[in-house]
Amino acid sequence: MRILIQLLIVAALAAGGYFAWTNRADLPLVGAYFAPAVEGQKRAGGAVPVDAVMVTPQSLVDTVRVVGTTKSNQSVTITSEIAGRIAELNISEGRQISRGDLLVQFGTAEIRAELERAKAQLNLARQVYERGEATRRKGLITEARTEELAQGLAAAEAEVRAIEARIGKFTLRAPFSGRLGLKQASVGALVQPGEPIVTLDDISVIKLDFDVPETVLAALHPGQVVHARSSAYPDTPVEGVVSTIDTRIDPATRAVTVRAEIDNANSLLRPGMFLTVELVYGRTEDALMVPEESVLVVDGGAFVFTVVDGKAERRPVELGRRRPGLVEVLDGVEPGETVITAGVQKVRPGAPVTVRNPLTASVKG
Repeated sequence: MRILIQLLIVAALAAGGYFAWTNRADLPLVGAYFAPAVEGQKRAGGAVPVDAVMVTPQSLVDTVRVVGTTKSNQSVTITSEIAGRIAELNISEGRQISRGDLLVQFGTAEIRAELERAKAQLNLARQVYERGEATRRKGLITEARTEELAQGLAAAEAEVRAIEARIGKFTLRAPFSGRLGLKQASVGALVQPGEPIVTLDDISVIKLDFDVPETVLAALHPGQVVHARSSAYPDTPVEGVVSTIDTRIDPATRAVTVRAEIDNANSLLRPGMFLTVELVYGRTEDALMVPEESVLVVDGGAFVFTVVDGKAERRPVELGRRRPGLVEVLDGVEPGETVITAGVQKVRPGAPVTVRNPLTASVKG
């Protein structure tokens, strides 16, 4: 049984080899090397049918597409510097407020009592100093004693100023115009220093941060336009302008962070959203693009077949940038030349060809 299987395998391989040899001219990639001689084709009058395009200068746009994160133009969490009980809470969640608006007022009864006591001490110190100064002028007390009274007066004045400064911390006002978030405290609550009370965000302008490869760093500059889209509003694209390019490259990702600013007058965007970002950083107006299938690579070298006077001409080419289905040719072909796109495997240099499709530009504008 084993011998029978082996014989069947050998027979199958022999049949496959015979079929490949008899049809070697039609094999992909290598078929051109087994094709009949050109003279033979001439005598037979057979030209290889091919599809082709005309090489036409096109506009080539260099674009980077990445994901970015939105941030507020300004953002702060309102907290207290002192421990106090909330007496007044002027916070409506989601409300737009202006700079200087009152947000929180803590109870000030105790601190104001301290202030009155300090002011009374100040008045007493001032009276003692004035009497001491009058007595000094009469020569009844020493200069040193007058200086002690002056120091006592200065200390009383400093105490009043310190308490007045503390009273200012019992009132919390908006540091900038923006929109209030969710409040974390209520009237009557005893708040400790640093405890969050509410968030405030200025979202009239949204900052969009995104990373781009360092390879495009030289083409970046403030003022470039970015186009972005959010999954929350897929049918509403937004436009921003590059404002800042980070001074450092991330050594782990080899990318640089770019910040753009987006006008958010309609308040659609919120801090923390993910946006798909498209940034155009370069444009070539006369790029020569050909279909990828027209390019053959052998031994590390690339070439295409052009049609010259009805014959195939092998042309080495230097390749540049790529786009889906297309590749840029930097050198090797000229505008207006015809490049074979289909039937390349059956073509050899000098072979007569016939273009079976209507010639069109290599890229449709």
